[in-house]
Amino acid sequence: MENRKLPQYMRIAALIAAEIARGELPEGKRLPGMSVLSSSFGVSPETIRKALSLLADMHIVQIRESRGTYVLSADQAHDYLQTIQIRQNQMSLSNRLGELYRQYTELGREMVEISSQLVAASASPLPGDQALPNYEVRVPADSDKIGMTIGELRFWQCTGATIVAIKRGQDVMVSPGPYTHLHANDILVYVGSPACKESVELLLSPGKSESLYSIQEQIFEAIHARELYIIAEALGAKLGDLSDFSPMTHGMTNRSFLFTCKGEKYILRIPGEGTENLIDRRQEAEVYDVIRGTGLCDDVVYMNPENGLKVTRFLNNVRNCDPYRKEDVKAAIRLMRRFHEMDLKVGHEFRILDHINYYESLCGQPSGYSDYAKTKEKVLRLHDFVMAHQSPLCLTHIDAVPDNFLFYSHKGEEGLQLTDWEYAGMQDPHVDIAMFCIYSEYDRTRIDRVIDLYFNDQCPPETRAKIYCYIAACGLLWSNWCEYKRKLGVEFGDYAQAQYDYARTYSDIAAGEIAALSDR
Repeated sequence: MENRKLPQYMRIAALIAAEIARGELPEGKRLPGMSVLSSSFGVSPETIRKALSLLADMHIVQIRESRGTYVLSADQAHDYLQTIQIRQNQMSLSNRLGELYRQYTELGREMVEISSQLVAASASPLPGDQALPNYEVRVPADSDKIGMTIGELRFWQCTGATIVAIKRGQDVMVSPGPYTHLHANDILVYVGSPACKESVELLLSPGKSESLYSIQEQIFEAIHARELYIIAEALGAKLGDLSDFSPMTHGMTNRSFLFTCKGEKYILRIPGEGTENLIDRRQEAEVYDVIRGTGLCDDVVYMNPENGLKVTRFLNNVRNCDPYRKEDVKAAIRLMRRFHEMDLKVGHEFRILDHINYYESLCGQPSGYSDYAKTKEKVLRLHDFVMAHQSPLCLTHIDAVPDNFLFYSHKGEEGLQLTDWEYAGMQDPHVDIAMFCIYSEYDRTRIDRVIDLYFNDQCPPETRAKIYCYIAACGLLWSNWCEYKRKLGVEFGDYAQAQYDYARTYSDIAAGEIAALSDR
């Protein structure tokens, strides 16, 4: 019986119940002690205690104070196992149905694509009664996948193919379930696109499936083989050319994996927890289309606007902009200004106040800051002044923080790129100045230096006051963003507090500057 989806103590309880139901532990027999069972099953004594308590509740065993645990009823053990089996069968059928729907949709789309290609190539229609091709592969006798179930192997996720039958000697198992184990020399009959054959052989071959299987172990919830095929095609390669996947340091929003293809290194970005609620990936894809060829960053190799999966080239000898290194800051601000002067356009805006309210709604609970309502009210009071002095909108990075300015070496010279455009949209470009400053956790003196650097010491006082307003509003924005991420179990500690402090402090500073301007 497959018990992997059950909590550990329930799995142990089921194993003990199975021994009782088979008569290996007869009624009236005293079970081994807690420490012996703990060692035997390789679990903690607490897990054993919970398992025995569950069996006692089911009247399968009886726990006698100071005397031990005794087998009570084999019939109850049998009934208990049937109950678990029914429950797992229902779960399995439900999961299988969902999987079949996904496969049906995917296969249907692939059939349409292939049919269209054949029609285009031969100008003759594909026969309507042509059968879906199936393929066979033998499980090598030395495959490291022998003994695994189809579910454990994650055959469909790894290959994009579906096993429809297994030939084992003279027997044929039709439509084997996820709990069917693979045996040496089994012949797997499967359906899928012709491209699936390579990944099926790769998965089953001993010593050759480590990279692909490692991918699925780590990221299969976000990606499956069909997308890996597309990525390989975008790189002018085959699936087997993708190798050496390894996790990189988590960003604040996403997870990234380094991999190799034909000797070149690439980065695969996987959207992080809750980002489907934070970022419109279609808008992000639009931004990458607009900045393509501008030199602001390397062109994206591949991006899926549906799920945000993205592949970019890996830059060697990369370092982030150091916000406390003068030359780094000068270079970053020059690039920022050059980007703004391009006056690029996209079809969507990033409205700060709308996003603040949206992040609040995602949290679904009051802010953890006791004076939040007062702070937000002060930020909102700045809105009229901001709108009166707003610069013409253009494509603005929004997340133009030092970490997203990357210095890299290329042919002996140092280059600079601006990366991670997932929040970018139409906005006052001076918002990027505010973002750079608050992420760097600058004091007012350093903030003024950055403003002066951007404007070549010619910043109008009204514009400076407006940037202070943006610092307050953006601090509140990212504070709410952090609260939502905290709800998902992702903590940002001092960074979250610092953002809220900017909202609280600079709403007062901006109000003071605005009042001084009105007195002139």
